Amino acid sequence: MDLTPLFRPQSMAVIGVSLTNDRHPANVIYDKLNLRYPVSVYPVNPKGGCLHRDKVYSDVTEIPAPVDLAVIATRSKNVPDILSGCIDKKVGGAIIISGGFAEVGHDDLQKQIVSIARAAQFPFIGPNCLGVYAPDQFDTFFLPSQRLIQPDPGHVAIVSQSGGVLVDQIVKFKAQGIGLSIGVSIGNKALIRETDLLSYLAQDNGTRVIAFYVEGFGQNEGRTFVQAAHECPKPVIVLKAGKSSAGSRAASSHTASLAGEYTVSAVVTISPERYFQSADAQCPTHRQLRQPRGPHRERLR
Repeated sequence: MDLTPLFRPQSMAVIGVSLTNDRHPANVIYDKLNLRYPVSVYPVNPKGGCLHRDKVYSDVTEIPAPVDLAVIATRSKNVPDILSGCIDKKVGGAIIISGGFAEVGHDDLQKQIVSIARAAQFPFIGPNCLGVYAPDQFDTFFLPSQRLIQPDPGHVAIVSQSGGVLVDQIVKFKAQGIGLSIGVSIGNKALIRETDLLSYLAQDNGTRVIAFYVEGFGQNEGRTFVQAAHECPKPVIVLKAGKSSAGSRAASSHTASLAGEYTVSAVVTISPERYFQSADAQCPTHRQLRQPRGPHRERLR
């Protein structure tokens, strides 16, 4: 699968905008994209109509121009048909913001959308996620711009199962003067998973350091990821959740993840201190990347 449309779109469709509720997640995403970012964006709602004087399309297939990326924020039961429409339209990929899948016991529905996507080699992130934040490029987080502290563009990528952890790290990056290349919330990671994103980011010219927050891996998936991280030419850091039994239960209820045996994960992950020593040795520019700038520099040393 070609993941480029997920991270470098020129045109986007936001599917699920409300004609009456400006606070709907799809509306928040659409307004940000339409007003703040250099992408063409098209709102979609089955009823059609207008939104802020912009034409609302009743289906993604009615959009007259090519669409690189679809953002889906609708009821979960509608997602399979929407994915099929995106495939018919030859959309490049999708971010499924919608919840209501395996994290609440609807495993069959999640398997259905995975089956549809795999048959068409159609990549999607999610479901049950915030999606992607790429500074100065695009943003699918359903947080109003005034509520999201935005770091400067940089060379560190973060991939997180938890949207909350990702937003928290973005805030810390801003405070510490660390630039972000891309932030990815993968939620249930039903199709595109950590190893897929590691492979993509390893080849991304704009990324020099790759960080992951992982709540759990599938059976035998951890070994594959560790091997890929070992072979990656860039520094990789992994923060693994689920050390305690309570943490494991929280991970399972949050994104339907199996937290796995933490002692096994601990063998293949490293402490932050060891990580920075290793990263500095492997990537001379990394030492500069993590140095704070501005008024926080002295305080954070």
